[in-house]
Amino acid sequence: MVGGMVFVAFPLLGYVLVPVTFLVLGGTVGGLVLMPVGMVGFHTLQRQRYGRVGVAGFWLVVIASLVVAFGVADYFIWGDPLQRLPPVWLGLGLLGLVVGFVLYGIATLQARVLPRWCALSFIVVLPMAALALLSIRLPLAQTSIVFGLAWLALGYALWARREASAEQQPRRVR
Repeated sequence: MVGGMVFVAFPLLGYVLVPVTFLVLGGTVGGLVLMPVGMVGFHTLQRQRYGRVGVAGFWLVVIASLVVAFGVADYFIWGDPLQRLPPVWLGLGLLGLVVGFVLYGIATLQARVLPRWCALSFIVVLPMAALALLSIRLPLAQTSIVFGLAWLALGYALWARREASAEQQPRRVR
């Protein structure tokens, strides 16, 4: 949930306080660095129920999110985004995110641990936000907000599922 808040809050604050580019950049990099933490939560919850597809999707998302976070920070801090194209590995990282989320969403559908909308969010919303950034050329702030709202909803579903399973576990008898 924290990653989703970072994705949403930084661009929104950027419209009010300082130039949007710096806050959107910080929110994007911060959210991408926190994304593996959320994925570990989903993996812990479902790892007994999904097979190789889920594990492959999990690791692909974790590695690709860190590659994209480093690539975005590197491109905007050390590079010259107005004069040169981003590095190839940044595009490969985005492609890895899209493929990883689709694989993980399929595994989530098969595991039937989380609500169906969570799996559809992995399959549709998150990859479409990443692809919209590349193909439609939506501004980074709008894409970050959509991506962050999806992560907020997924984080809430994970938190609610954890609370429900904690209440169902019997206490030890002493």
